[in-house]
Amino acid sequence: MNYSTDHLDNDMSETWDANSVRVKIYGQEYVLRTEGDPKSLLDLCEVLDKQMRNVAEATGSVDTIKIAVLVALNIADEARRAKEEVRILDEAISKRSTACVTMLDRFIS
Repeated sequence: MNYSTDHLDNDMSETWDANSVRVKIYGQEYVLRTEGDPKSLLDLCEVLDKQMRNVAEATGSVDTIKIAVLVALNIADEARRAKEEVRILDEAISKRSTACVTMLDRFIS
């Protein structure tokens, strides 16, 4: 998915199109554009906002950059674990497929 952003400043003129979405993440407003479904982008922004608020509450930090980095690390860790789970499942499916082909070959022969 491709996203782009414009941080909303008082001087900035907003450019809107069908795939532009105005969001608020951790108190900051942005106009985000997506090539995909704007509703999906809104959902992602809500998740990100909630994660940032949870990290801020858990750490007691008010530094937005530190909070964003911690959330990014959490998301990266989740993605890495998900990729590993997919790899393990892919290996298991591959082994079972090979076993099925072997059994079918024996049955047919």
